[in-house]
Amino acid sequence: MPKKHLLFNPYRPGDENETYWFDARLVRFLFRTLYFWERYFRYEVIGLENIPKKGGVLLAMNHGFFFVDIPLLGKKIFSRRGRRLHTVAEHLSWKLPILRELMLNIGVVDGTPKNALRILKSGHAMIVCPGGAKEAVRSFRKKYTLMWEDHYGFVKVAIAAQVPIIPCISIGIDDVYVMLINGYHRWRETFVPLPVFFGLGLFPLPVKLRHYIGRPVTHTYKPSQHKDMRCVMDLHRRVLEEAERIKKEGLQKRRLGGFL
Repeated sequence: MPKKHLLFNPYRPGDENETYWFDARLVRFLFRTLYFWERYFRYEVIGLENIPKKGGVLLAMNHGFFFVDIPLLGKKIFSRRGRRLHTVAEHLSWKLPILRELMLNIGVVDGTPKNALRILKSGHAMIVCPGGAKEAVRSFRKKYTLMWEDHYGFVKVAIAAQVPIIPCISIGIDDVYVMLINGYHRWRETFVPLPVFFGLGLFPLPVKLRHYIGRPVTHTYKPSQHKDMRCVMDLHRRVLEEAERIKKEGLQKRRLGGFL
């Protein structure tokens, strides 16, 4: 492990596939800085008791542009359930200096099935955003639309690792910024996010953020069935149904309560 530069271990190619990186001092510092965002967004979590205190579990969450909700949830899970939350990041993220050092030192890994499987088989809790960057930069006309169709990788990993999937929906995250147009574009045979958005200038709008944690979606499939598309599509359908259920509940409660 290389020598630290200030708070960070410097990134080297290949580090994104290692799971031993974790800087407790940096994490404690980040948790303290989250206090501001907790108050700014009046953050709450509903259904935290659905997350088991031990054993591998995969949380599937909607992807917002301002992904502060992921560390906010991670802090709640750590303080209330005693679990460290692992996550994976887009391949493109590891090409961005500073961001990659930050991710590396809080235990984020590259979003590959191999890395996810290793984390879950080790008995850890991990969160993924099946919709990816495309969901994060969709226009305001499609906000809270889950773009999980045909995204089966997280389901295959859950079957291979023999863990349940818990849908986790963030209500408010799509209102933090107003995304004017679809920000996902093709460039040189690949898609890149190029968002056009506004808030309070570049600062996020002070909307209320509330996470809804759904019921665990379990399965009885064998690890060898993670490539059987009938099994994969069945579990995917059940996960999406639970995700849509808690999303509908959250949006309805927001309309009735009038919180923004």
